[in-house]
Amino acid sequence: MSEQVINRLKDPENITETEQKHVPVIEADEVMTAEGSFEVTVKVGELPHVMQDEHYIEWIELSLGDMKIGRVELSPSDEKAEATFTVEPTEEIVGIHAYQVCNIHGVNVCGKCGSKSVVMKLDALISCNVHGLWESKKEVTIMSSHEGEGKACAWHK
Repeated sequence: MSEQVINRLKDPENITETEQKHVPVIEADEVMTAEGSFEVTVKVGELPHVMQDEHYIEWIELSLGDMKIGRVELSPSDEKAEATFTVEPTEEIVGIHAYQVCNIHGVNVCGKCGSKSVVMKLDALISCNVHGLWESKKEVTIMSSHEGEGKACAWHK
C-alpha cells in the first residue's frame, strides 16, 4: 500500500487557484492559557471550496502537537467546508514540552506573571475527494497558569 501524499502551500508569493481552494485556514487565538477552553475554526481554503456530489471535502482534522483534537466528517450536502473545534490545553502539555524542548529556544518564563510558555503548532489536515490530502500549521503559545520567575514571554511583550 502506497503512502498518500500530503499537499501544502508551496510558495506564499504565488498561490495557485487549487491551493486557494484547498489549503486549510486555521483561525485561533495566538496565545492560549493552560486549563482554558478555546475555539479554533478550520476553513478549507481562502476561496470557498465547493460541496457537490462529484467534488467535496470529506473531513477536517485538527491536532495540537501530537495530540489529536478531533475530526469532523463532512458530506456534499454540507453548506460549507469548515469545522470548529474546542482546544483545551493542559498544564501537562506545558510541562512535557518544557522538559522536551531547550529552555533557550522553546520555553519562556514571563518576568511579569511568572508563567511558563511553550510554542506549539496547531495542525489542520483535510481530505478532498478529488484533490487528496491538504495540510497547514499555525504556531500558538500555550501559557501555564502557574507562577514563577523569569524573562519576558509572548503574553507580556
